[in-house]
Amino acid sequence: MRIFIVLLLFCSSSLWADSQIQRHWDFKVLVDDREVGSHQFSVIGGQGGWSVSSTMEMDFKILRIKQITYQHHATEQWQDGCLVHVSSHTKRQRKETTLQASLIASGLSVITENSDRVLEGCVRSFAYWNPELLQGQRLLNVETGTYIPVTVSSKVSAQDNITHITIAGPKISIRLQYDASGDWLSLQTNLKTGAVLKYQRI
Repeated sequence: MRIFIVLLLFCSSSLWADSQIQRHWDFKVLVDDREVGSHQFSVIGGQGGWSVSSTMEMDFKILRIKQITYQHHATEQWQDGCLVHVSSHTKRQRKETTLQASLIASGLSVITENSDRVLEGCVRSFAYWNPELLQGQRLLNVETGTYIPVTVSSKVSAQDNITHITIAGPKISIRLQYDASGDWLSLQTNLKTGAVLKYQRI
């Protein structure tokens, strides 16, 4: 298992080794194979510093009864593999929430409507776009401000050389796929209702 992770990180490092990069990922979001929205990611930067922008929109019904609307936009600034600034705005149904985080002397200050806390050490988010940044004991949810304990496991399929990563934590199990170069291909997780949410690369 350790060899698989090392191989993936080597491929991922080479993918991000350019002095200046600009990458974009565009996904269809599906619930039980029904298209319900989209999620886009853009990354600009290099030499250890990246600016990340992500936008997600969903609109669908659960069990053909409850209408779910969701809009989320976040920007992140990374330096040397750690978050230094985050700004996010989310609208679920009619409820709107915001998050602001910035690096101060004692750590990453994370402010939401319900909390104001400082996270020590190198803080990372669910940076699916770069699997190297998923390695850690906790990841920050940039919508809620929750700092979630996680376990990350990885394996490579011998048939197609696709790397499968699972992020497991309290009430979450997120399955990701990457090609041989470390480029992000897909995401899958289960919703509280039991439905399966998927990202399909466009």
